[in-house]
Amino acid sequence: MGFWDGYWKSLKPLDVEEPIDVWVHRPLAYLLARAAYPTPLSPNMITIGSIALGVSAGVCMFVTFEYHLVVAGLTLFLSAVLDCADGQLARMRGTSSVFGRMLDGTADLVVSTAVVLGGTYVVWSQYREPWWLGGLSIVMCVATIVTGSFHTGGYDHYKNLFLRLTEPSFREGEDFETALERYRESAPTASLPVRFAWHCYLFYVKSQRDFIAKFDPAAAVRFAELPPFDAERARVYRAHAAGTMRLWRSWFGFGSLVFGISVSVALGVLPYYMLLRLVLLNAVFYGYLRPEQRRVTAAALAAVGVRR
Repeated sequence: MGFWDGYWKSLKPLDVEEPIDVWVHRPLAYLLARAAYPTPLSPNMITIGSIALGVSAGVCMFVTFEYHLVVAGLTLFLSAVLDCADGQLARMRGTSSVFGRMLDGTADLVVSTAVVLGGTYVVWSQYREPWWLGGLSIVMCVATIVTGSFHTGGYDHYKNLFLRLTEPSFREGEDFETALERYRESAPTASLPVRFAWHCYLFYVKSQRDFIAKFDPAAAVRFAELPPFDAERARVYRAHAAGTMRLWRSWFGFGSLVFGISVSVALGVLPYYMLLRLVLLNAVFYGYLRPEQRRVTAAALAAVGVRR
């Protein structure tokens, strides 16, 4: 298989892949995955490396040394590359697993927590005087962080719903009830690190479910109850949902969020990036995407015969 043929086969369907991942993160990740392919290095080991780099990026935002923000931005960028490489290696080997996807979701949560704490400190340190301006900067950061989690959680849900209904071989994502049942079955023999990963994952899945239930009640379906793949059903659902999916993957995914943070941190313009997301991106999110997604969900799920 040629280099580029192998690259395109290592991706998820392009209907759901973020452009920033396809053209920036994943080409570099593919080089790493190809190098790791004949070695004992597992996708889960790469995920752990992604977590370590992401947490290091957050630490570098707190600790002052020469070019510490440049180092933080570069480290966070490399964390995003590894976050892509684990899944690509698993798909190349045909070893994708439920635990691997769970660990990947845990990695996103841990890295996000480290980075948003560090990013909030960076913004506050630039605007801490007078005190009211420092307080206002923290409020802006918190609002941006909360709404940013809505963006990425929403993208993740609609991506998984899209894949479940349009692709015969992709079964990413699971509902909270299914995840909780799996946890209860495995908890008695699980190690402490695995239990920690489980709790992070369950928190994420439950938060996502609760958000979707308010954002778009018709979309709060259990993945386990969706019908099996059918080519005609896939065609109909894609015809309804492809437009909003394009908007989700272009602007509201985890990859674009992390890339924006890494570049803005390295350039010393993080406050402006956060303000841009808070004002402009949320205007699109709540002003256009939310009502349009509700309309699309109702029409698409009715057209393919899915009822809550």
